[in-house]
Amino acid sequence: MKKCFMLLVVCATMGTCFAQIHDKADFREQIVAATDSLSEEQKEVLFSLFEDMMISRVDSVKNEGRFMQALELTDSMLAKAKTMMRRNPSPRMYITKMIILMQLEEWRDLIKTTEECLSIHRETANDRITAQVYSMQGNAHRNLDEYQEAIRSYENGAYYFNKIANNEGNGNMLCNMAYCYMKLTKHSTAFSLYKKGIDKYLEYFGTTRSALLKRDLVVNDSYEQTVLSVFSYHLLDLALFEQKYGSSLKFEEYLLMSAHCGNTNVKSAYQRVDGDKQWDW
Repeated sequence: MKKCFMLLVVCATMGTCFAQIHDKADFREQIVAATDSLSEEQKEVLFSLFEDMMISRVDSVKNEGRFMQALELTDSMLAKAKTMMRRNPSPRMYITKMIILMQLEEWRDLIKTTEECLSIHRETANDRITAQVYSMQGNAHRNLDEYQEAIRSYENGAYYFNKIANNEGNGNMLCNMAYCYMKLTKHSTAFSLYKKGIDKYLEYFGTTRSALLKRDLVVNDSYEQTVLSVFSYHLLDLALFEQKYGSSLKFEEYLLMSAHCGNTNVKSAYQRVDGDKQWDW
């Protein structure tokens, strides 16, 4: 209610300011001058409104699959926040750009964007946002085969996720680090981190390894279904590493767990390893 009232005040104040604008003046300077005349509380309301409108516009373009246009809009949004609104873009605005860069697989630009966001907001953003930014930074390094750099980013992400009670990020960071260590042929460290990561995922879902093997886990929440899908791919990666470097018994166990998390790629992965052997789960 207070925000709605403040928004009406801001709009009225801005209307008065724009009514006094001289036609020949530069439009951008006019907006800056009008914004500067507002109180700090009014500026925050206006900036929040600006963010909501711009992110909504970007999302509508992105949802149509026009990612390059969405990226152009996002860059414009970030620039206007700095110039016309005289504000640092919020973490939410940066994350909007990061998601698009991930979809475009523009890994170098993604790393640059995460670094810019962290340089501004690392001390002020909440723990989940900071952890998510480090996670995306790690993913970018991993896709560039920069595994040491990826591990450092995931370690930073884990540091912030560890500040949050029972969350899915702990398991994800540990499994991501494990994957990188495996690619660096540090198998003992990798298997240890995978075990810890799986335990964190099981803790998050409130289940056990034996229950998952029996297919007793049922997840209905849409967000938790997404988390379960990510977990299933970590389990598949671990299964394939077990087949190559560890135990064939654990290979089938982790494949089964991955399948029970809904991973439809398990059958083809199994057949690649064991030829035409029937996969019956």
